[in-house]
Amino acid sequence: MKNAVKISEGIEFRKIGGYVLRLVNPATVGSKNIGTSMCYLNPGEEIIQHKHEYEEVYFIVSGEGTMVLEGEKIHLEKNLSVYVPSNAMHGQKNDGQEPLVIHCALSPAPKIS
Repeated sequence: MKNAVKISEGIEFRKIGGYVLRLVNPATVGSKNIGTSMCYLNPGEEIIQHKHEYEEVYFIVSGEGTMVLEGEKIHLEKNLSVYVPSNAMHGQKNDGQEPLVIHCALSPAPKIS
C-alpha cells in the first residue's frame, strides 16, 4: 500500500448526490481509523440528508452553500469547519454561484462499496 493519494486516484462515490472522491481510505492506503474525501457540488447540487455511524469533519475549501445538521441550518463558506457527530442527520446544498468544494475527514473510515 502507498501513503499518498492524488485526487485523480480517488475512488468515486455518488450514492448520496454530488461528486465525492474517497482519498485516504482502507482501500487506497490501508488506513484503519481515518479517511478523507473531497466533495464537489455544482450550483444547485446537493448531498441528500443522511446519517452514518462515523464522525465527520467538513472544511470548506471554496464556494458557499447551506448545510442542515440535525435541523440546524449552517451557512457554508470558505475556511469554515463543521463537526458532524456520529449518527447525526445532515446534508448540504450548493446555493451559491460557484462550485462548493468540501474536504471531509471521517473516523473511522467508511467502507467502500
